[in-house]
Amino acid sequence: MKWFIYIIMVGMYADGTQDTYLYTEPTLPTLEACQEYVYRNSDQLRMDMMIEFDGKQIDRVFCIEEEKLKKFFETMKEGTDA
Repeated sequence: MKWFIYIIMVGMYADGTQDTYLYTEPTLPTLEACQEYVYRNSDQLRMDMMIEFDGKQIDRVFCIEEEKLKKFFETMKEGTDA
């Protein structure tokens, strides 16, 4: 199994969406490894997001397993195809 880091930024647009960021590298082998990576690299993740989103702060950070991530994106795609 692969685990990915998924970040949601503070603030919401008028249509209810929020800025998000998915780290495709690194992928981590377990939930625990993902959580440990986030803990140990939180300062770098925060700086990366401030650069990416012009100073915005992080709201939430998730570790998501690959299959659940695929299902999430399939659901999102179905919602936009309607």
